[in-house]
Amino acid sequence: MKRLPLGIQTFEKIIESDCVYVDKTSYIYELIQGGCFFFARPRRFGKSLLCSTLSSLFLGHRELFKGTWIEKSTNYKWPVHPVIHLDLSQVSRESPEVLNASLMRRLDIIAEEHDIGPIGHSTAGEMLGILVMRLFKKFGSKNRVVLIIDEYDKPILDHIEKIEIADKMREVLKNFYEAIKGLDKYLHLVFITGVTRFSKTSLFSGLNQLVNISMDPRFAHLVGYTEGELRFYFRDHLQHIVDEKNVSLKGGTDELVAMLQNWYDGYRFWRDLTGKAADEIARLYTPFSVLNFLYTADFSNYWFESGTPTFLIKIFEQYHYSIESFENLTADMNELMTFDITNIPLTTLLFQSGYATIKNYDRVTQTYALEMPNYEVRDSLLKTIVASMAKQRVSEINSTLVELRQALEKENLDLFINTIKKFYSMVPYTITVDKEKYYQTIFFILLQLVSLRPDVEKATNIRRVDLIVETSRALYIFEFKLNKSAQEALKQIVDMHYHEAYYGCGKKIILVGVNFSSDVKNITEFLVQKLQ
Repeated sequence: MKRLPLGIQTFEKIIESDCVYVDKTSYIYELIQGGCFFFARPRRFGKSLLCSTLSSLFLGHRELFKGTWIEKSTNYKWPVHPVIHLDLSQVSRESPEVLNASLMRRLDIIAEEHDIGPIGHSTAGEMLGILVMRLFKKFGSKNRVVLIIDEYDKPILDHIEKIEIADKMREVLKNFYEAIKGLDKYLHLVFITGVTRFSKTSLFSGLNQLVNISMDPRFAHLVGYTEGELRFYFRDHLQHIVDEKNVSLKGGTDELVAMLQNWYDGYRFWRDLTGKAADEIARLYTPFSVLNFLYTADFSNYWFESGTPTFLIKIFEQYHYSIESFENLTADMNELMTFDITNIPLTTLLFQSGYATIKNYDRVTQTYALEMPNYEVRDSLLKTIVASMAKQRVSEINSTLVELRQALEKENLDLFINTIKKFYSMVPYTITVDKEKYYQTIFFILLQLVSLRPDVEKATNIRRVDLIVETSRALYIFEFKLNKSAQEALKQIVDMHYHEAYYGCGKKIILVGVNFSSDVKNITEFLVQKLQ
């Protein structure tokens, strides 16, 4: 059984260490014909390994690719190209001045590796131009230069909540990237990766030849794991968990994969496709989470915890996004693919950072519906946001959630409502809004986090029920009012016969009317009626 490539982002090291390599060379083959490409994906999704694989391929290391698709199924000639590979997560970026100096040092190191340096220090952009032209002169026109820039936006994202510093970082990078546009005749391939897609006017100004392939279905599977890849390349590891780890799975590896799908699958980044083509392009698993699960045989929030989105929470608080905005997210293509540090729409932020993905596409309105991709993201992100709102630690939120579930299971509505009220009382008045939907959404999210699968605004033949929750023994029907009364809320359930659709469900039916007050920012009263 091959080793798992945990923590390894270098293609050469994966192959030489006899680790599992998920063969992406059939998709890579489309890229290596040449061009200038931009590719955005969330962190820890395999971008750095992709860049390393491209570097090894263009350096002519054919022996590393033995048995891969490109080696077996093509007539690729394996020409040797000079490669400039820059990973901006590995340069110093404490300030704009430090960033510029660090880029220049890195370019000098690359020049020395090719025995054409050092390059006179001027600006990082000018140094890049000189380096490319010297490499072209040394290797010739048949072996033009390959430029790979990984994590191009890291210096900006590190300071994203400090707009003034982030903007200065952007200026340094803009001047650096602008140097590329005059080097086209010397370059065979330019490949740039990152998390965000800044608008051309703010960062890639003048780089008109840059093709954004982030939403191109031909490159949908360049990184990430499909279910087919998971089953094929990790079949021995899956079977080992079923056989040796005392995991009670009557359905064998099929049941295990179904659990992995719920936890870590669900990502979709490509634009609209219809019919058979849409079905053939599988959604993607998070590689980092899958590898960690296969190593530990323990379901956990690996991807989220590997980089808790501090910047996301800071921006959430800075721009005062309402928590109700996390439900029913929609966006057009421009919103999904353009990032501006002075104006960051919530949908753009969540999609590009990997906390939301494409659910479906409306061809009439040309808009995308977004959703959280899987259990790991949903559970972790909502807990972090709720904890941030209430100024509590996530561990304290977990304790609250346990109390809520136990109270509903025991049909103790007094304890349940009082626990909810304690939470509302911790939310600062500055981020609450005088809308019933706001309070209802927090209610819904808390119940969602305790895995009770609440059904919000369930449609009936008359109108929509605010909230329905099922436990092992009871079915709860909630109706919410703002600045009215619990009696009015309960009366609406009865008058509208919301409960009648659930007769015969084999459980107690419990009707709950709840009233919120915009003055006290909390629940002021509730009434309960139990039916058999």
